Amino acid sequence: MDTASVTEQKKSKTTAFSVKEQTPSSAKANIVAGKSSAAVQGKSLSRMKVRRQSYGFSGVAGIRPTERRTSQVGLEYKRPPLIFLNTYQLDPRVKFHVTEVEKAINAVLDAYWEGHKYNIAESPGLAIVIAGEVMRNVKSLSFNRYRIIAVVSLVQKRAQSYSNAVAFLWDHERDGMANIHREITTAFIQVTVFGIYLD
Repeated sequence: MDTASVTEQKKSKTTAFSVKEQTPSSAKANIVAGKSSAAVQGKSLSRMKVRRQSYGFSGVAGIRPTERRTSQVGLEYKRPPLIFLNTYQLDPRVKFHVTEVEKAINAVLDAYWEGHKYNIAESPGLAIVIAGEVMRNVKSLSFNRYRIIAVVSLVQKRAQSYSNAVAFLWDHERDGMANIHREITTAFIQVTVFGIYLD
């Protein structure tokens, strides 16, 4: 053996020995300084074999490996059973009471309709006011999750026939309707309130 190869072997043994003797704090200092243990050994990072990242469920919260091993490759992972809470209610807490709604409509009509004579200028505005007051009174009854629709028809009497029809899908168990009809000599008023349940 020549002297050059002997000195090379001594150098490689001392560098490998110095890497093994590094304390964690000195290894951390090397990493901060930009040197890794591979760079200290003389290897580049591109030639090092890096362990591939696991694609199992280990990073997902709430998933734990089972106790028994089912294969030689890895542990079998089972997802926990999903628990769903109800996000909506199917039935109303307070159902639409037709008699209470009729009382509320009658209270509004007693206040606004008594002594009214049909006037082409004032009657359309009165219909809007009555609809708003009926809506406010019915909503104050606190029918939970109901859409309240108030339809007010104020019609002048001129010896004509009158037909009023409303058509839509209806849930007979949850939806409700209250209808009040009043007449005076010059006009009549029909107030219909629908309570449509929203599930």
